[in-house]
Amino acid sequence: MEQEIQVMVADESHEKYVDTILKTIEDAAKVRGTGIAKRTHEYVFTKMREAKAVIALAPQADGSEPRFAGFSYIETWGNKQYVTTSGLIVHPDFRGLGIAKRIKDMTFSLARTRWPHAKIFSLTSGKAVMKMNTQLGYLPVTFDDLTDDEAFWKGCEGCVNINVLRERNRKFCICTAMLFDPEEHLPAKIPQEVIDRIRRLENDRTAHPQPLPGEGSAERRIRKAYETADCSVYDVLKDFAEKNRKNPTDAERIIWQYLKGKQLGVSFRRQHIIGLFIADFSAPAIKLLIEIDGGYHQLPDQQASDEERTQYLEAKGFKVLRFTNDQVIADTDNVISQIQQSIWKQTNKQ
Repeated sequence: MEQEIQVMVADESHEKYVDTILKTIEDAAKVRGTGIAKRTHEYVFTKMREAKAVIALAPQADGSEPRFAGFSYIETWGNKQYVTTSGLIVHPDFRGLGIAKRIKDMTFSLARTRWPHAKIFSLTSGKAVMKMNTQLGYLPVTFDDLTDDEAFWKGCEGCVNINVLRERNRKFCICTAMLFDPEEHLPAKIPQEVIDRIRRLENDRTAHPQPLPGEGSAERRIRKAYETADCSVYDVLKDFAEKNRKNPTDAERIIWQYLKGKQLGVSFRRQHIIGLFIADFSAPAIKLLIEIDGGYHQLPDQQASDEERTQYLEAKGFKVLRFTNDQVIADTDNVISQIQQSIWKQTNKQ
């Protein structure tokens, strides 16, 4: 039966399940004897409409309306620097079939696709959710490591344990706090039609930008501003790129000392947006990219993700050089020598 149940990103057509979802969440909280932040019909429907919810549906043998099997939704906090995947619930009739893990994987992947650099956190009292979080790379943290966005904490007001949280000055409560620091491994694939839908939603607010004085048409201004970036996510990526420039790793700081000011004969940019990615260093004139990888890039799943990223960039005509943090710090001269050789090769290809 598990394979028959469909897990998908919800949309407006799924509003008919909202009341059932809310009732199932409420009943589960009563059985566990734990608290849960209450949500309204309109709130959950808005999540569906904005492609920030995942629903599981079980087809009926007689071909009638599929039954509700499970649900979860996504919230963003602190100017999208933090993300939560919340309200995970599976209907009692479909428990024990692995549906919760499939929903969790989909919401996690959706969050990582839309906000690739945001920290994803969880506040839960459920043992099963803690186990799934751990499998995805979450680590237990203190409440101080979570967002300080008051809108998030206001959501706890509807929980039966709110007095515990208040008495402890929001330092801890019945729930366990868990945090995922961004990596590029996604445990489930987001369908292209959903990605297209997300882009349409995010383009609504910039559908008809007005040209600034002296800049000509809006279309020309957009092409100039975004250049190699995917314009549908440019604003979000731009914020992360600026943050990364202000907080470079030790290895990035070392490399930049050699690249800045055309010291190697070509102009480099830091945190250059290309499509849906941000390259650590880029020389656009010769289409050369330099990526500095942390330790987690040695994980098998991450290596596969890096390979897909490299293939995408190479398909755009870029040469990609990858070095680890350790290589840059321990063998700087050799790394710079390899960069110089690639600069020479790329320059002579132009």
